[in-house]
Amino acid sequence: MTKYSNNLIDNFPDYLFNKINQQKLALRQSGEDIIDLGYGNPDIPSHELVVEKLIESAQIKKNHKYSVSKGIHGLRNAIANKYLREYEINLDPSKNIVNTIGSKEGLTHLLMSILNKGDNVVVQDPSYPIHHYAPLIAGANVIKIECLSSENFLNNLNTALTSQKVKAVLVSFPHNPTTLTVNQEFYDELVRLARRYNFLIINDFAYSDIYFNEEKPPSLLNSDPQFDHTVELYSLTKGYSMAGWRVGFAVGNESAISSLTKLKSYIDYGTFQPIQIASTVAINELDDYPKEVSSIYQDRKMLAEEYLTKYGFEVYKSTATMFIWAKLPDIYKNDSMKFSINLLSKSNVAVSPGVGFGNCGEGHIRLALVENKQRIRQAMKNFAKIIDSV
Repeated sequence: MTKYSNNLIDNFPDYLFNKINQQKLALRQSGEDIIDLGYGNPDIPSHELVVEKLIESAQIKKNHKYSVSKGIHGLRNAIANKYLREYEINLDPSKNIVNTIGSKEGLTHLLMSILNKGDNVVVQDPSYPIHHYAPLIAGANVIKIECLSSENFLNNLNTALTSQKVKAVLVSFPHNPTTLTVNQEFYDELVRLARRYNFLIINDFAYSDIYFNEEKPPSLLNSDPQFDHTVELYSLTKGYSMAGWRVGFAVGNESAISSLTKLKSYIDYGTFQPIQIASTVAINELDDYPKEVSSIYQDRKMLAEEYLTKYGFEVYKSTATMFIWAKLPDIYKNDSMKFSINLLSKSNVAVSPGVGFGNCGEGHIRLALVENKQRIRQAMKNFAKIIDSV
């Protein structure tokens, strides 16, 4: 059979979560009930008002035509008003905003539109896998920097910047998988470095709406009011529980947004227009819904943390995201993949091995709080099967 692929894709390693995914499938096919805390796929429904607007809009024939790749004006205006309302940031809908098909697509095409072959891009380690591979798809070189605390990251970044030219620094706070959060002073320092070394900062802000105890995560853009060195990726996926809708935004630096908009105009015609119209309603009318969603995740988090701590896991204390990041007890010898496979086979509970997010994630596991409290309680009780077997 003739092979059709390029060297770049051939050199991508097998997805590190494949072993877990294949085992989940095999167990389900054999009739096992798997409690899946590995895949961060929200179980909380999208708000009924948004669903009703989608149905209403889909019944209007003209909405079935091609849309515009940068997003309809009403949607871009809605996200501009949200940033003004929540962060006191002024975005021009025509210059500083483009609608993306989720943050994953937005990030990949953003990097493709601003990077040249051989440019250096700094990414966090550990990090969500697309952060490591989107720069490679764009032809850039990836510089991985350990990020286990904000101070740790800034110190390592300072060292890297003195020895090599960097085109972009990709961060994500609140962070997946570690749940790490930062304050505005962190962004102030990051922007100061960007001005000194002339690089673009890209913040994947996908988890901005999931936070607890009134500790709202700050926006990178507040540290760079003219957006000279900053772009932020925002998404409705988590806070509004609209994962399958694929609605995101790139906002900030006019030149970068223009480049992304131009590239997208050659690639797609944008999200289905009724989805954009319904998403406009979500942004304009449902400021309280992400707070309701956050409250649900907080209750689940407290429940799971109680069990994990009892079992000897060191749980990272965080005030944001829908995840738990936990260090394995010493008896598991830092082998997160082996632990995750054993847990699945003996307890019917799936988690994500930390090594799947980068070498610096080894020795940890990530739990996605995407099951109801009853199911999470059962999952935590099932943990005892592998704890007792060691």
